[in-house]
Amino acid sequence: MATITDQFPPLPLDELVYRIENFSSASLDKKHLLISDLVQVHPLVSMDFGAGSVFRRARKIDENNYPSSVQDLLWRVGGVPSVGRANPEGFPVLYIADRPETAFSETHINDDVVLLSELRIREGANCRIVPIGEMLQIQRTGRGFLSGDASATINNMLNACSTDQARSLLITDAFLFKCLVGDDEQYLISSFVSESIFNKNRNISAVAYPSVRQHGAINFAVRTDDFWNSWSVVAARRLRVRHLALGFYETTRTEHVIGITAGGQLAWEKGKIEDNISCRFEPPWHPGL
Repeated sequence: MATITDQFPPLPLDELVYRIENFSSASLDKKHLLISDLVQVHPLVSMDFGAGSVFRRARKIDENNYPSSVQDLLWRVGGVPSVGRANPEGFPVLYIADRPETAFSETHINDDVVLLSELRIREGANCRIVPIGEMLQIQRTGRGFLSGDASATINNMLNACSTDQARSLLITDAFLFKCLVGDDEQYLISSFVSESIFNKNRNISAVAYPSVRQHGAINFAVRTDDFWNSWSVVAARRLRVRHLALGFYETTRTEHVIGITAGGQLAWEKGKIEDNISCRFEPPWHPGL
């Protein structure tokens, strides 16, 4: 029976180790070349997420600001998107998180008024997500960040490979993971990893990676060009958020969006304070509803 490395031969182990050892001293072009070479040969673990899970996006707003458009809940339009951890300059993505606390942490919330959006994959739709470092996580812990019960199948696939090929596969996965989550300054390395993955397979809609600011949490960078094929808005609210300590937050003065018009205008229930709840839209909103 063919193994995963028979179908996707990794770089020879000696070559891989040599190129990684010399990575830090290489030029940016040569660093990008290694990343590109590895992404092209590496089997990307991807999974289709269906309706159900809710993801969050947070951004700071002014004290008296009640955003008026559904686009205010999402990505900014116009201008050139700046470089981020999972997107190069000019390549727009929407950064979302698994939990409100993750979104607050990633947005550097201290004591601010925040616009919190909740997004969900539409009924009958799928979003193909690639979690970076999934093989490494499974090999180290027995269970992936997102693979769930499929982790055992992936672990068996790794165990079926020869020792050197399995090492090459896992080192590649670990290296790409490190490049994505360890590049904290100009994002010239991490953004290229994400771009290479998106370019390898046009069916990939999102890249997932562990939060570097919130232990155990997951972030997602979602392509915006086909966003509405899969996603809907299920809730939005503005609230005061105060960081307590170590990624825990207190939320107060919560006012909710109670509806969105067909044209995408937000209807706020101003002055009605309801903390610690989410007022979900039924049905969830998307263009053409």
